[in-house]
Amino acid sequence: MTTLNPERSSLDDRILETLGRHTLMTGLFIFLVILSVSFFGWGAETDPIQPKAPIAPPPAVPQDAAPLATTATPAETVAPPTATSAEATASDVPPPATQTAYQPPVTLPTSRAPEYTPTSSDNDPDPTSPPMIHLLFTGDINPGRCLAQAALQSGDFEKPYANVATRLRLADLTIGSLDGSISDIAAPSPCEINYNLIGPARTVEGLSFAGFDVITVATNHAMDCGSLGWRCEGKSMQDTRQNLLAAGIEPVGIGDTLAQARAPVILERQGVRFAFLGVNAISGDATWADETTPGTAPLSNASLDGVIADILAARAKADVVIVLAHWGVEYTDMPQSDQEAWAKGMIAAGADLVIGNHPHIAQPVQVLPGQGVVAYALGNFVFDQGTVETKQGLVFEADFLGSKLFAWRLLPIRINNQFQPGWANPVEAESILDRIAVLGKDLPVP
Repeated sequence: MTTLNPERSSLDDRILETLGRHTLMTGLFIFLVILSVSFFGWGAETDPIQPKAPIAPPPAVPQDAAPLATTATPAETVAPPTATSAEATASDVPPPATQTAYQPPVTLPTSRAPEYTPTSSDNDPDPTSPPMIHLLFTGDINPGRCLAQAALQSGDFEKPYANVATRLRLADLTIGSLDGSISDIAAPSPCEINYNLIGPARTVEGLSFAGFDVITVATNHAMDCGSLGWRCEGKSMQDTRQNLLAAGIEPVGIGDTLAQARAPVILERQGVRFAFLGVNAISGDATWADETTPGTAPLSNASLDGVIADILAARAKADVVIVLAHWGVEYTDMPQSDQEAWAKGMIAAGADLVIGNHPHIAQPVQVLPGQGVVAYALGNFVFDQGTVETKQGLVFEADFLGSKLFAWRLLPIRINNQFQPGWANPVEAESILDRIAVLGKDLPVP
């Protein structure tokens, strides 16, 4: 019988002393330890050869965010909700951004750039290297309804752009989408639910103040005539064209004939020629021009060959070709299959960018073979709709190194309850960009 040392009080010490006195028990104990380690491992650490995949946290969502519409197309709403902290902090401070150097294949921008910083080529241009040229594209602009009534009451048509004009004017070219008409042929509609988006001629004061150079008018509201109804023999659309030109802004996508509507606008910056085409897929024959009828340039399966021909013709005259498309389904967050097919055809024909609008909700961005980028919808820019999704939009910024697309960025915006876009605060900006990133993963691989 073995007697244990009475001075030892630890169970571990007693075991060790016992094992030291009994060789057989020692061998058995070691065998059990080795067996346990082999089966269970030394601790809670994961296998370094097969680590657990990290669980990505869900994107941040604003507290007042509502579920995104996926198939429904509700009527426009103009009653704004209560102001949020996101709106209160929106200002003319350059926004958080998503940036991607153009190096196909690219799925989505990944790095943040808080503001545009002029490059060395901007400040001290090297005559042997191509110039860096910056373009900004906005979402839909509504000249009528609540916007018009507020501007007429205050006498200030620049106010909608007060929080973003500084940044917009920095671009070499700023391009917008006018979802309405600019004409004094009739008074603007009241600030209630109304689908006639006519705005007064003075609306161009705000567009000029914001620095717009090109405006596509190829939209389904291009021929709104207020109390006169709609189309009015193209008079409101003709007024829109004349008012924009008088303000030094080039309209595109409309004309008194089909040929005029399909004609490109070509502008030169630092020796590089940029061609813009405006096309409209909404409302069909009701808005499209023909050989003798004013209207918009058509986009459809039947007219796609004509659009391709226009891109090829523009490519022969310009170094860069950009298509401004009014298409898609309102209040949905993904493009339709026909849009994807049209975009592929446009890029294959030589378009460098296809920038879309009309859904009133920002949709994903896609890089297609042929080194072209498609932004399916930028959402609203200056608008009076009231849901969260229709108040969150994007400004698309493109950098061209000479005639080559070098980089592009998404700059999130938030429209406040005064119908003014402002650069989204960092939290909401991240939420918007996260949403676009998730949507982009659902696009088919080109």
